[in-house]
Amino acid sequence: MEPFNLENNPKIKSGFTTPEGYFEQFSEKLLLAIPKEEKPVISIFARKKKWFMAVAAILILGIMIPFLNKNSSESQSLDSASLENYLAYQTTISPEELVSLLDEKDIEAIETDLNLDDATVESALSGNNYLENYITE
Repeated sequence: MEPFNLENNPKIKSGFTTPEGYFEQFSEKLLLAIPKEEKPVISIFARKKKWFMAVAAILILGIMIPFLNKNSSESQSLDSASLENYLAYQTTISPEELVSLLDEKDIEAIETDLNLDDATVESALSGNNYLENYITE
């Protein structure tokens, strides 16, 4: 293989040529080819705006539902706790008044829930330092 030197060897001519006067008439031909009435450009987002808004609304609702359910359950538990605290500490209802407000079904439910042995009651009272308070009440 013989060495090839770009400076010594003749240059290779390109096989592409332009017609005579092509660039002088190019701008005139281009302006004639462009339509005079321009069509309005409609973006993809404007065309499908309703669909994007519907999908966004569904996503927002889907994300908010678990938070709303969690908040409503927490508020109910707080309400029952605050009501219990109010009845326990703020009201001056005597035990007799409380019993008079209960129905027979409520009293039966309390009696069935409090089936205690004498030994259990004695062990709870013997370990309690406030036994005198229970006796006087």
